[in-house]
Amino acid sequence: MSRPSDRSPKAATRLLKGAALLFAAIGGSMAAWGLDKWIRYPEMQARQFGMDAPLWPAFTLFVLAATIIIVWLLWRTAGRVEQGEDLFSQRHRRRPSDSTGPSDRPHAE
Repeated sequence: MSRPSDRSPKAATRLLKGAALLFAAIGGSMAAWGLDKWIRYPEMQARQFGMDAPLWPAFTLFVLAATIIIVWLLWRTAGRVEQGEDLFSQRHRRRPSDSTGPSDRPHAE
């Protein structure tokens, strides 16, 4: 099995950008569906805590906002990988087999 450091940054970049584009397509489709329902059924209401609110605008805007944030995050990560950054070099939890010498962190005893 290959280790993450053995793979090329180009493959990781393509994978991340592909995931961003796929997520954008799925999120855009969901937002388009929500917009269609918003136009067809503007009277739909959501009830929570005894209050009524329009359902479809909230759904559509939430899906759009979440899609934009996640696509931005994936694209930014792809850019960092493309520039050669190793995203796993500074991870907080190392497996015991990964340590090669004495650790700088104090051990709980």
